[in-house]
Amino acid sequence: MALLEVERLTAAASDIAAAIAACAAHGASAVPILGQSACRRLAAAALDLPAWRRARAVVGEGARQVFQDFELTQHFPEESPYRATAALIDAALADSAKRLEPNPLPDGFRINDLILQRYAPGSRGITPHRDHLRYRGLVALLIVAGDGRFCLCEDRRGAGAREFAAGPGDLLLMRAPGLAGSSERPFHFLDGITVERLSFGLRWDTSPSS
Repeated sequence: MALLEVERLTAAASDIAAAIAACAAHGASAVPILGQSACRRLAAAALDLPAWRRARAVVGEGARQVFQDFELTQHFPEESPYRATAALIDAALADSAKRLEPNPLPDGFRINDLILQRYAPGSRGITPHRDHLRYRGLVALLIVAGDGRFCLCEDRRGAGAREFAAGPGDLLLMRAPGLAGSSERPFHFLDGITVERLSFGLRWDTSPSS
């Protein structure tokens, strides 16, 4: 049974709006949005998802190298509770942003890029990097399970790290170009994983093929 049929988001629209405003002001924010029973259901559903694969261990060259230590899948059957959850969050972000004046989300914002990342205990995580330019408005990460330290930083060395705490059921929001007129793409990283982490990424991919 799809999650959409049996669950609701736990956060009020006003709380999500406040998180969007905080993200626009500070680069990132987090808000509790999903109950623990729903998180457990999503974690169980992850076991049945197809096409899990290892991320490339290193991307980029020279000073731009990024080290990655996780598995991922981008394949979600139509009946998957992950698709239903994404639809709920997409609608909640759109509705909540309308409460802010002016609406900080860029015209056309919609979640159309889904990825589930699985980090093993002791994983190196992912070193400081910036998301691709094609992702606009907001990057949203639903923490399904596990722990870890998510930080924004000033550069690829991780200078000036600022942690944004989030656990299972929390939605991490990170600024992307177009949010409240900003062009910024924050550097960020993930480390400190001691319990298997599942992170469900939701983005607006503005590339022509999306």
